[in-house]
Amino acid sequence: MPPGEILTERMSMAAYPTPLCWISLDTPRPQLAAALRAEHRRSGLWPLLLCDSDETFGERCTVGVTAPEPLEHIDRWRVYDVMVRIWDGLVQADDELGPAYDLDVLAPFDHTCPGPAKAGNLLADPDVLANQQLPKLVDADTRLALVPVKRGADVLTVLGWSGAANHVSRTAGLSAMVRSWEERFGARILRLGPDRLDMSVAAPPQTAEHAAQVAAEHWTFCPDRILQETGSISAYAGEIRGRRTWTFWWD
Repeated sequence: MPPGEILTERMSMAAYPTPLCWISLDTPRPQLAAALRAEHRRSGLWPLLLCDSDETFGERCTVGVTAPEPLEHIDRWRVYDVMVRIWDGLVQADDELGPAYDLDVLAPFDHTCPGPAKAGNLLADPDVLANQQLPKLVDADTRLALVPVKRGADVLTVLGWSGAANHVSRTAGLSAMVRSWEERFGARILRLGPDRLDMSVAAPPQTAEHAAQVAAEHWTFCPDRILQETGSISAYAGEIRGRRTWTFWWD
């Protein structure tokens, strides 16, 4: 293993900060991350590309930014409940101004949450595809992290990550959604940054209808990605149809 260090909660949040993950001091080789992924069941450590350099950003800004949530909080959420709660919050009407979003933005849906999409059909082995995508995500600011979790989706909650803080106050619901994506779409979290998340997707939606249903989930997960780029759920659906990577960022 390369030289590294243990990242903890910030001292200001706890008298005895809890260790959260190990992180390499230098840019990793993608082959090492792939090898560690294969060892995950034995080691209990999830390999993750992490952008959290205090040299680059001035201070740690991905890990330990907020107090980590217990894993049990993820188990409390169903994907449908997460979607409905966020969807309703996004589109709720103001008594004077009316609906928050025009139907053009929500098309082909309306102000009622459509619920989760059906599962996709695997086009590749999820872990093989994840390893193939890793080299594309390694740059000078990337480090290798090892996180003590059973599945990648949980890193959003246990690391004290605040990237989506302007969207949701806690991340357990987002982890619950990613857990479901792991199962329905063969998704794997590859890289996490201060306000960005990159994933591989082995069972992406193949039809326009299915892509729209998945896009509705993404709208609740990360509305900035849709509003500030494609402008509508339908346009975004065309972008992710058949695509084997998903990228999210929060403003």
